[in-house]
Formats: sequence, structure tokens, C-alpha cells
Amino acid sequence: MSRPDLNLLVTLDVLLAEGSVARAARRLKLSPSAMSRALARLRAASAPGLARRAPE
Repeated sequence: MSRPDLNLLVTLDVLLAEGSVARAARRLKLSPSAMSRALARLRAASAPGLARRAPE
């Protein structure tokens, strides 16, 4: 069994605090594409439906 990436929890925490992927990426000093990849890894590692995209 692989070890979970605990950095993804930090990513999720900052995303929830900032309310925006772009603002969370800036706060974490990541590019928007790196933030998107981190969120994709988070979705893959989480229970189905835990990290759903909200409609705009």
C-alpha cells in the first residue's frame, strides 16, 4: 500500500480557506496547472464524491 501524500491535505485546506483555485495556487506559490494536478491527485485518492467540482 502506498503512503498518502499529506501535502494534498494542505492543498485542500488552503483551497477551502481561499475559495478559489487561482488564489490557493498563489498562496501555495504554485502554478494554476500544478494546483489542478494536485486537485486531480486528491480526487483520485479520496472517496467518490468527496472532491466534486461545483457548478459555476
